[in-house]
Amino acid sequence: MKTLSFKIEDELHQGLKIGAAMEGRAIADILKDLIKRWVKGRDPFISQLKAMPITPDAEELTSEDLAAIKEARKEKSGGTWEELSKQIPLPRRK
Repeated sequence: MKTLSFKIEDELHQGLKIGAAMEGRAIADILKDLIKRWVKGRDPFISQLKAMPITPDAEELTSEDLAAIKEARKEKSGGTWEELSKQIPLPRRK
């Protein structure tokens, strides 16, 4: 867990505080939700993986590997690496 600290204008803070009170939520919870929505789909590692060309001769990939990669590229792009990796069954190699 990391602590994020930054300065905002007094008027913006006042509006945020009033809005949070009206919703009965903590400011930190609102900011976390906003940040999560902004980050979703912007993970640079996932973006880099999606942009990489996958060819059978680039590495020793089986037809099953290629099919799994093709299927994974059809899936939704949002989420963290942990969430997305759970959706892709990876065969164990010997």
